[in-house]
Amino acid sequence: MDTEQIRIPIARGLARAQIPGRPHAGIVSGKKSAASSQLPRDVVTQPTNRPKRHHFIPQMMLRHFADADGRLWYWQRGLAEGDVRKASTKDLFVRKELYTFVTSDGTKDVALETFFSNLEGAGASFIAQLADIVRNGEIPKLDENAWKLWGQFFYYHLKRTPGAIAFFADQMDLETKIVETVQKIQTVRAETGGDPDEPGLEGTVRQNAIVRAQHAPPSTEVLKAFATLGLAVYWITDPTKSFIVADVPGATAKFRMPNGAWSRPTLFLPLTWDIAVGQLQGGRKVEIIPVDRDQVRRMNEASTARSTAIAGRSEALIGSLACNVPYRGIVAPDEPTR
Repeated sequence: MDTEQIRIPIARGLARAQIPGRPHAGIVSGKKSAASSQLPRDVVTQPTNRPKRHHFIPQMMLRHFADADGRLWYWQRGLAEGDVRKASTKDLFVRKELYTFVTSDGTKDVALETFFSNLEGAGASFIAQLADIVRNGEIPKLDENAWKLWGQFFYYHLKRTPGAIAFFADQMDLETKIVETVQKIQTVRAETGGDPDEPGLEGTVRQNAIVRAQHAPPSTEVLKAFATLGLAVYWITDPTKSFIVADVPGATAKFRMPNGAWSRPTLFLPLTWDIAVGQLQGGRKVEIIPVDRDQVRRMNEASTARSTAIAGRSEALIGSLACNVPYRGIVAPDEPTR
């Protein structure tokens, strides 16, 4: 369940479509401590307060997709097509105890959720500053801490959702490993006088394996690769259109090149209703790439196709996607796209 297993499609050849602008005089940066933070090695044993409801899409992001009353229109597979509903940010993209580790004495540890909360706090400032600068028609300039923060946020955001967790668990044949681990534990307990038939043992082993995988920080190789990549900012030019937010981020879409040809599928992450971002070849630079209404639709359809739940500021948009985009799930890097 490590993002290193993902071939991340990055923007190529789109630079000529950027809008004119000047580097912003200010610096988009998170707080230094958050931008350079690493998850502690002893994360699973640290005592913390215990939030039980864990958002896998941060509320601070969801607020950027809400309508005027602060809530979002949403639809999830299992509901009838077009059965669009409305909910607050606290009730969307959340799961009980998702990042909780269960220690040997039964204590529930939420240090991973605490880490994500701290990362989100720095990310909230980053997103707000980025959006403000882009909407003013200027090009953001990121300092070293902001680049580090963006790399961490991008890395964890791609792998922390239940949909991504399930995908990578399947790729790793996690269930087989869980069965083998449970059998070993039961054998040891039977030999040492412990309880080999502890209720819920398999579930605890599965939960802890997932939390440990989520806790793994990016490797040195991944960080070096990130250091060579820039930031592509996809900005909606039609104020009547908007991006959606989905429960499995990391969709890819093709973009029309300045010469009329199509790009390769390129990964994007919507951050606000009008701004999405992705990685960019060519070093640490920021480029603004305008997207028209047709491109917005392609991106929203790509997000919907891989997800089981979508939300946004427009009831009509969510309803249209619910009725017209079939589920395809996450497509592995070597699988053909259609």
